Amino acid sequence: MSNPVSAVAGPVVSLGFGVARVPVGLLARLTGNGGNPEWGPTLAVDSVEAGVRQVLGSLLGDPGLARQGEVQDARVGQRGEAAEREAAADARREVADQRLQDRRQRDQQAREQVREREQEQKERLEKERKQREQEAQERERTRKQEAAKDEERAQEKADEKAHEARRTRVEAESEAVAAEREAAERSQEALELAEAADAAKRRR
Repeated sequence: MSNPVSAVAGPVVSLGFGVARVPVGLLARLTGNGGNPEWGPTLAVDSVEAGVRQVLGSLLGDPGLARQGEVQDARVGQRGEAAEREAAADARREVADQRLQDRRQRDQQAREQVREREQEQKERLEKERKQREQEAQERERTRKQEAAKDEERAQEKADEKAHEARRTRVEAESEAVAAEREAAERSQEALELAEAADAAKRRR
């Protein structure tokens, strides 16, 4: 004769855990895990249900109920292992993605550093070019100033020489005029003396 408690134990367990799954299912849908049998809370409820079936089956002497619990527990274990493998795969993907992101970030930083060095070198070369150009302009300006000063000094010397030459010429001309005047005066004196002598002879 079958145990009446054992006959209703299975349906009661199914009904009770069916009610317990309602909030879990709502939470699963809210978190985007609806229909995911490997979601942690779903596995936890199924695992507890499997354990309850095994315990009740053992206590009530109902091997069928205990067997249901064992089968359900085995399936929960398989799903748990699958979830662990998926989690491990997700973790590996996350690590790989993070490494890829880190490498891309390092590459981006390296490219930015190269661009910065190129820009710095370009600016440095441009600065040096402008400095050389300014120095060349300054040298040219100094050269022109020195050339102008040399030309001015040369002109001053030429003017001094011309002035000295004019002064010398004027002095020479003055001396020549004075000599001519002196010679004329002597000639006049000689003429006057000769005339006086002639006059004296005529008076005698």
